[in-house]
Amino acid sequence: MGLRLIYGRAGTGKSEKCYKEISEKIKQNNKILIITPEQFSFTAEKKLMEAIETEAVFNAEVVTFSRMAYRVIQEIGGRTETNLSKCGKAMLIYSILNNCKKDLKFLGKTDENVDMAGTAITEFKKHGISVEQLKQETEKQSDIYLKNKLNDINMIYEKFQEQIAGKYIDETDLLTILAQNVDKVPDFKENLIYIDEFAGFTSQEYDIIQKLVKIAKQVTITICTDTIHEIKNADTDIFYSNQITINKLLQLASENDIKIEEVELEQTYRFKTPELKHLEQNLYNSKINYCEQIPQNIKIFLAKNQYSEIEEVAKKIYKLVRDENYRYRDIAVITKNIDTYSSLARAIFDKYNIPIFIDENRDLSQNILVQYVLSILEIFTKNWTEEAVLNYIKIGFSEIDEDDLFRLEKYCLKWGIKQNKWKKEFTYGNYEEKDKEEIARLEEIRKQIIEPLISLKNKLDENKTAEGISRTIYNFLIEQNIAKKIKQKQEKLEEQGLIDLSNEYQNSIQTIIDILDEIVLVFKDDKITLDKYAQILKVGFKNSSLTKIPGTQDQVIMGDIDRSRSHKVKAIFIIGLNDGVFPSVRKDEGFLNDADREILKQDGIELAKGTIDKLYEDNFNIYKAFTTAEERLYLSYPSSDMQGKALRPSMLINKIKKIYKNIEEQSDVIEEKSEILNQNTTFEQLIKNINKLKETEIEKMWYYVYDYYKKDENWNNKLQQSLKGLDYSNLPEKIKQENIDELYGNKLTTSISKLEQYRRCPFSYFLQYGLKIKPQEELKVQSFDTGTFMHETIDEFFSIVKENGYQLSELTEEQISEIIDKIIDEKLLQNKNYIFTSTAKYRALVVRLKRLVKKALKYIVETLTLSEFNVLGTEIEFDEKGKYKPIRITLDNGKNVEIIGKIDRIDTAQNEDGKYLRIIDYKSSIKNIDLNEVYAGLQIQLLTYLDAACKEEDLLPAGILYFNLIEQMVKAEKNIGIEKIEEQIRKGFKMKGLILADVKVVKLHDKNLDSGYSNLVPAYISKKTGDISEGNSSCVSKEEFKRHIEEDYFLEYAMYNGNYYGTPNEFIKETTNNGDNVIAVLEMNGAINAKRIFSNAITIFIMPPSFDELEKRLRGRKSEDDNIISERLNIAKEEIKCKDKYDYIVINNTVDEAVLEIENIINNC
Repeated sequence: MGLRLIYGRAGTGKSEKCYKEISEKIKQNNKILIITPEQFSFTAEKKLMEAIETEAVFNAEVVTFSRMAYRVIQEIGGRTETNLSKCGKAMLIYSILNNCKKDLKFLGKTDENVDMAGTAITEFKKHGISVEQLKQETEKQSDIYLKNKLNDINMIYEKFQEQIAGKYIDETDLLTILAQNVDKVPDFKENLIYIDEFAGFTSQEYDIIQKLVKIAKQVTITICTDTIHEIKNADTDIFYSNQITINKLLQLASENDIKIEEVELEQTYRFKTPELKHLEQNLYNSKINYCEQIPQNIKIFLAKNQYSEIEEVAKKIYKLVRDENYRYRDIAVITKNIDTYSSLARAIFDKYNIPIFIDENRDLSQNILVQYVLSILEIFTKNWTEEAVLNYIKIGFSEIDEDDLFRLEKYCLKWGIKQNKWKKEFTYGNYEEKDKEEIARLEEIRKQIIEPLISLKNKLDENKTAEGISRTIYNFLIEQNIAKKIKQKQEKLEEQGLIDLSNEYQNSIQTIIDILDEIVLVFKDDKITLDKYAQILKVGFKNSSLTKIPGTQDQVIMGDIDRSRSHKVKAIFIIGLNDGVFPSVRKDEGFLNDADREILKQDGIELAKGTIDKLYEDNFNIYKAFTTAEERLYLSYPSSDMQGKALRPSMLINKIKKIYKNIEEQSDVIEEKSEILNQNTTFEQLIKNINKLKETEIEKMWYYVYDYYKKDENWNNKLQQSLKGLDYSNLPEKIKQENIDELYGNKLTTSISKLEQYRRCPFSYFLQYGLKIKPQEELKVQSFDTGTFMHETIDEFFSIVKENGYQLSELTEEQISEIIDKIIDEKLLQNKNYIFTSTAKYRALVVRLKRLVKKALKYIVETLTLSEFNVLGTEIEFDEKGKYKPIRITLDNGKNVEIIGKIDRIDTAQNEDGKYLRIIDYKSSIKNIDLNEVYAGLQIQLLTYLDAACKEEDLLPAGILYFNLIEQMVKAEKNIGIEKIEEQIRKGFKMKGLILADVKVVKLHDKNLDSGYSNLVPAYISKKTGDISEGNSSCVSKEEFKRHIEEDYFLEYAMYNGNYYGTPNEFIKETTNNGDNVIAVLEMNGAINAKRIFSNAITIFIMPPSFDELEKRLRGRKSEDDNIISERLNIAKEEIKCKDKYDYIVINNTVDEAVLEIENIINNC
């Protein structure tokens, strides 16, 4: 009986000493047990085989504490409990959280807190804290915040223990059982026990060690530290955490009167080069011994980004194997950003034909079979939504080819196939003979997909227990031949060289079965809904992992620094050495933060390490990584991430540069070095060098390389294609005239709305009206659907009124309602309006539209009866077959433009000055005339129609008005009466737009208006003068406009089609007087004018980062041709000259930054 501690710094041969001893002790018929952490077990078994120099080992074995526990349970017998895996534990905790969520204060959101609660329970168990101890601590706790947290976790902990009692053995309880029973099993008595590669122990493990020391012949523990009798400063000593471990072991030995043997190893054996030995001694030494020599075996590389960093690693590995007889297994890559680098490494290492095994935890939710199972449940829990069914099909086990899938998806979107429609025969759209064959094919596909699912759903409805649901899903997978389909997918992956992914597919079947078994184990006969079952299943998947085994022995191993424990590695690449990563910044403290842990520690409850202790542990892991290589160490860090965000180097890079003052740092940031390695990479380098020829000379060897690829039949085609790509600029080109002629012809037939769209975005106009690309048809009511529906209804209303000779002034609200009901009911019988009757939701929309149209028509009729205007016509067309001929324009190049369109309504009225005409446009959204948009050519429709209609009818213009067809909301007030409600609704339906600035014309619009505001149009007549009030009216005459220009009434003004438009100062004055700010987007002259008129105005000039960047952005929009871009750039040059006249200049590097800077200016003014 005895305890031996073997200690020394990294590379002193602690493990080697143990295995050499083991090889000798075995010859003396000693029974030997080697205990390692789980991640070391394979390496330890390999080292054991190498040490004993024999094919069979009978007296020595490698175990973990967990494996020992299973053996003890089997030996002592008498236990009927079933082992509960991490997955089963998580699912059980999820169920407990869900049932207790009303009583929880910190752990109410079940999905987010399963991991947190599970980790906390595991921590309590590992450190020997029982439910009763935790309850006592909670009761005496004075800190209310901590008390509430402990109440929550104690409730979950207690219920968890109640549910597993007598039924399951929690993984964490295994070590407790081992500690209680290890001395009862003869297997471990009188053994020589070696405990190797541990950095520390839990409370459970200390209890086990205490028992082992008493029953074993000798227990040997290896510890990486330079002393065992002195605990140094935690901030300066890299071995601080290990010294704490040794201190606890010494205390354990003292309490049990156990003899301790200390073995210190001082000489390092691992490092084959003096630079690495020097690094081990100085990396975390407070008194650095500087090295003046240039290190040959430690290299630093600064990369442009993470991609080029991995590229450089691949190049160096390739050359180590090719030129220096390294094997791939002699090399390891270590990082702390495995998620960032793993996908890059797979792609780039494949390019260099380097085999790599990436030791990472793959997210099981991304596995194809997992997605398949979840998609099945999603169909049922989401009631057969279109998205859920299509997602199920797209996963790829339904054996539907891509063309059929495309047609099916298109059909489903067009006809709104969801819910019960999936269960009915496809007949929608079966109107023409040409469609019948395709719909029949889609019907076959529907049956192929849906019938097995319907059968599955019926079986699930009959089996509502956890076990019943699990068995039904398992049987469905068997019926669908999933194992065979997975095998087929594996074969395709292996053909592509994707061995790791193929292995993952193979393991996924067993993983699914294990999780289903775990659900049966935990919930068995519990009644459970499909929705809850799906949630539990997701928790199970999240807490499970696929077993990963290296495909071959000779592979580069890539792993996370916290998991990677490489041995006998000649070269190590440590990548991603950036600030905040090496060492990492730990923000997540878990359920209990550092302050909570300190309070509990003072009360005698010592738990796992807090964030400070974890930082010490992180530093020790970094030390181990830097001191693992035997011959070479390569360090690298990127200057930016893949999005271009700048990254700073780790403090470790700076420290290496201090230790080795003359170390050379290589980089590809300024210039990338070209090398000839293999065919794939050399071809890439060749293309890059050929591209350089445009600007500079290249090395002669690349001409020979070019000849090599040109003469190779397999490469020549790729070479020629790549050369063509070098001249491709990806910049928009002006469309050739012959293409324009082919697309649009000699006569362009268009409309004002199309021209407005062209002005807004020429590219979208080109797509829609040039290439005639149409959006995917969907059974979805769009705003234009409701707008068209209401327009047609109102048009038919006026047709009925005219046909029946009704007088608008005599129509009652009930009569209007009856007419509308009849119109809409008849419209719903038409196929084109199928969408409005397709679902209950859309049928409810029709009821709402009826109500809106009836209410709107009441006020439309009122605007006519209270005016002198009469309806000349509705839905009046500018067309060859319409009331008016198209607007025809001949361009300078001889091409003809023909503008067609439709006016919702034209009204006419007459007074002694002449006959007037006004345009009324119905809008299903709030709309008004915006003179800035008119000036920009974005809102010219009504003005154009007014001009054309007046010429056709030889009438005077009275106005252009919008009647907004939107549901009016009345603000609730106490004791509000019917009249007040009507007044508010009438105000909401008041027309907006522009009218002629003539009192007589205004009174044509509103014959009851003598003075004040009109209830019908945007006009105000002064009671004092009887004139129109310009500040309160939307109307103006030419003469007044010219006078206003002279009087500085406008900030900006412009002329369109012979008429003036402008932005009045009055609005700004009124708004600022009310205490509100006004943000006006003005051209340069307008801004300068604003500063002159308003002394308190703040002017901000928004400037591009550079003129080149402005040109790049303009061209990148692809919305203007070269002439317009040149014109805009010339204007910008002139405007930039005046930037100093503004109060502030904001550089528009990015929109977000510019907005933030403008906000700061406004807030500080």
